Amino acid sequence: MNKQRLEAFSDGVYAIVITLLILDVRIPQVQASALGAALIGMLPQIFTYVLSFFVVGLYWFSNHRVSHQVKKLDGTLIWLNLVWLLFVSVMPFPTSLLGRYPLQVIPITIYGADLILTNMTGLVITVYLKRYSELTEAPISSQTLWRLVPVYVISNGTYIIAIGISWIFPLGSYLLYALILGWLMVRYARITNPFQPGKAK
Repeated sequence: MNKQRLEAFSDGVYAIVITLLILDVRIPQVQASALGAALIGMLPQIFTYVLSFFVVGLYWFSNHRVSHQVKKLDGTLIWLNLVWLLFVSVMPFPTSLLGRYPLQVIPITIYGADLILTNMTGLVITVYLKRYSELTEAPISSQTLWRLVPVYVISNGTYIIAIGISWIFPLGSYLLYALILGWLMVRYARITNPFQPGKAK
């Protein structure tokens, strides 16, 4: 398999996932006089849709940055990418749960677990590309890898905290998910290429 086919497949998965996210947000079947209240009741669904839209978009952006670094593929890298896409494709399910059962422990936990698994797979892919430098356009240095590790530690650590506090302060879990998303979006916007020494901050 060539690199372009894998990229096209990955882009297709991300496009489908983002489309599925909005399908759960439906127009309420109520009388016109009750529409305002019904729309207010939909706010948890709308919030989780927006949150997950940008989460999936961030993963798509990250996937493209990794793909840009890849020169050629092997079987392990293909399967690792498929596992990454597996966890991304699950995102509509916990998103729907969060929207329908807001401030509940189980949806918050499933959502956070999916984020953690996706992030860990991304880290494994980065470590694998460092180990097998013949697959990359330029070798990934140990310095570059160690600059990226704290990002995974901070984000996954925050997701674990969000899961933990959902038992006593579920709204705080939502805030932590949104906070990490905002931090990562700003960070990605500032970095031209995280694999180039001196670019990561």
